[in-house]
Amino acid sequence: MRYKLGEIAKIQFGLHSSDIETEGTFKYIQVKNFSELNEFNLDECNCINLKFNEQSHLLEDGNVLFVGKGLRNFAWTYRSELGSTVASSIFFVLKVNSNIVLPDYLTTVLNSTKYQNLFQQLGAGSSIPSIRKSEFEAITIDIPTFEVQKKIVAIKKNYSEDLALSKQIISEKEKLFNGIINKLINV
Repeated sequence: MRYKLGEIAKIQFGLHSSDIETEGTFKYIQVKNFSELNEFNLDECNCINLKFNEQSHLLEDGNVLFVGKGLRNFAWTYRSELGSTVASSIFFVLKVNSNIVLPDYLTTVLNSTKYQNLFQQLGAGSSIPSIRKSEFEAITIDIPTFEVQKKIVAIKKNYSEDLALSKQIISEKEKLFNGIINKLINV
């Protein structure tokens, strides 16, 4: 079936905070915490202290974060084992209806080439591209059965593991190459 994002998820903006610290009660996720392959780096995460009225911004397991501003739009699924965390205002936070769609499926689809091209078109025309919430909510997504969603998520997981392994192999080859060159230069 086909759904609009606004029909399958409650969408809100992350929290804007200027009180960012190196230590605090809550981790504060920013775009700089992600690699080029959208891998999250917890060690680089800043912190904030929330006021009582900001507690609604705490992320829940399975929330999908989507970067709606800037040249690099991508989605990522939050997991509660990361601890008490808040997303910055550069993110849309999607509280997914898990009776309809798996968060990891939605993340995979939003990161697909088809949707990445759409996001580039939506954000075009300004110095800092930005996708409006109303446009984002209106995007339609094909939602197959849970069985198919699980297969797609498994394929994505295998693909990500393969990319990580390839990256590691390239790094080892670079070390070997540089070691040989350095040894030959120092002869």
